[in-house]
Amino acid sequence: MEKNKTFISLILMALTAALGVCLLFIGCALHFPGNASVINWWGMFVLIFYLLSPIPLAFARRLKGADYLSPESLALVYEICYFISACVVVSGFGLPAVLARKAVIQAASAGLIAAANLFVFGTVYTYFVVFGRDEDSWGFSSF
Repeated sequence: MEKNKTFISLILMALTAALGVCLLFIGCALHFPGNASVINWWGMFVLIFYLLSPIPLAFARRLKGADYLSPESLALVYEICYFISACVVVSGFGLPAVLARKAVIQAASAGLIAAANLFVFGTVYTYFVVFGRDEDSWGFSSF
């Protein structure tokens, strides 16, 4: 039964990630009123943040069983990785806002890109919650 739940959660994560990327493409490709025929693909730079966001979390997860680190230094590494990942996510939301503020993209495109960010970053977070269920001695999960 556990395999079935894992499989269903994996399928749902794939669908939400696909929906997020679809919203990103729609936000970049649609023509909005007030902009004659310009299709602006600057919003696609958010893909870089999609690729960078799981790297610090995967690094922290990899160090979970490291016996060459003390618990204090391991906690420090976790916090640094969480901070770097949070910076990447905030940058993913900030880039379309800055582009919309400087009139490089339209506000509607920035809104669709922000919605795409919610789906994709939510999928990354859900992946680490569902597949990172190794609990410590106090019963708390580190992701």
